[in-house]
Amino acid sequence: MLNPNLIKSRNYLLIAIGFTIPVSTVLTNIFCGLVVLLTILEGNYQTRWQQLYRCPISRLAWSLFAYMIIAFSYTSASWKEALLMLDKYRELLYIPIFILLFQQENLRKWGLNAFLAAMGLTLSLSYLTAITGWELGKGPADNPFVFKNYITQGLLMSLAAYFLAVHVWQHSQNRWWRTVLILLALYNIIFMTQGRTGYIVLACLVLLFIYQVSHWRGVLLGLFSLVVISLGIYQLSDVVQTRIDKVSLGLQDYQQGEIVGSIPARLQFLHNSFELVTQHPVFGTGTGSFAHQYRQLSESQGTLSTDNPHNEYLMLAVQWGLLGMGLFIYLLWQLANTSRHLSQPWLAQGLLMAMAVGCVFNSLLLDTTEGHLFAYLIGLFWAQRVSIDSFYLKGTS
Repeated sequence: MLNPNLIKSRNYLLIAIGFTIPVSTVLTNIFCGLVVLLTILEGNYQTRWQQLYRCPISRLAWSLFAYMIIAFSYTSASWKEALLMLDKYRELLYIPIFILLFQQENLRKWGLNAFLAAMGLTLSLSYLTAITGWELGKGPADNPFVFKNYITQGLLMSLAAYFLAVHVWQHSQNRWWRTVLILLALYNIIFMTQGRTGYIVLACLVLLFIYQVSHWRGVLLGLFSLVVISLGIYQLSDVVQTRIDKVSLGLQDYQQGEIVGSIPARLQFLHNSFELVTQHPVFGTGTGSFAHQYRQLSESQGTLSTDNPHNEYLMLAVQWGLLGMGLFIYLLWQLANTSRHLSQPWLAQGLLMAMAVGCVFNSLLLDTTEGHLFAYLIGLFWAQRVSIDSFYLKGTS
C-alpha cells in the first residue's frame, strides 16, 4: 500500500516546481530530483510502466532521449561533453513523469496557479524596479528583467498573459483583476523589456487566440488589426523601436559581410549550422558534438565560434540529424493532434505555439527554464483525461 505521507510530500513538491521554474534553476533541479525519488519510492512499477508505455507522448519523449544515448556511439565529442549535453535534455524524461503524476484535477489547478503566481511576482518586481530604480532583479530599470534573462522573461510573460486571456474569455469569475494583470503584462513585454522573442511569441499567441475565438472568419481581420497595432506600438514604444531597428541594421551589416552585434552573429550561426547539417544530414554528428563541429568550421572560416545556434531545430539536426529533429517535430505534431481531446485545449495549444515559434529563435528545449516549463506544462495539460480513449491506446485505465 502506498505511503500517504510520501504521496502528499510529492504532490507539494510537484506544485512547488510550477513556481520555481520561472524563479530559481537551483530549486527547480532540487525539487524535480526529489519528485523523481519519491515517485520511485512509491513503487507500483508495473502499473505505472504500462500507463506510460501506452501513452504515445511518453513513448515519443523517451524515444528521442534514447536516440540521444545511441548517438554516443558515433559522436565526435568527448564522452564528458556528450554526457553534459544529454543532461541538458533531461526534460524529455520528465515529460512522462509529469503526465503520470498530474492525474488529479486539483493538482493540475494548483500547478498552473503556481506558475502564474511566479509570473505575478516577476511582474511586480519588474514594475518596482522600473519605478524605483532599485536593482531588485538581474536587469536595470530600463530593462527590468528579474529572475531570468530578458528573453526568457518576455517569452514566459507572453505565455502567462495568454493563459489569463483564455481564462477571462471562458470564465466569468474574477475577470476584472485578471484583465488588469493582462494589461500590465502586455505593457511590461512591449514597453519595458527588450526580448524580441517575447514580441514574436506574443503576436503569434494573439493570432492563435483570435483563431480559437472566431476560427478562420476572424483571422484575416485579426491579422490586419495586429499589423496596424504593431505599427502603432513601433511608433509609441522606444524599446520596441530600438530593438526592431537593430534587427534592420543587423541585416544590412550581415549582407555587407560585417559580423558585429547579435543579429549578424545569429545569422552566421544559422548559416553555418545549415552547412553542418548538410555534411551529416541523416544521423548528425552525435550527442554533444555541436560545439566541436562548429568550432572546426569557424576556425576554417576565421569566424566567430559558438556552442549554441539559437535555434532548437538546428541544434537537434546538427547533433542527431534530420532523424532527431524529425522526432522532435513529430512530438510537437502529436501534442497538437491530441490537444483537442483535452479539457483545456486552448491552453495546451498556446503552450505548443510558444514552443514551436520560440524554438526558431532560441534553443528552448536545451535551455533549462524553457525546457523544464515545456515538460511541466505538457504533463499538466496532457494528464487531463477527459477523452482518454482518444489519447491512450485501448485497454488503458
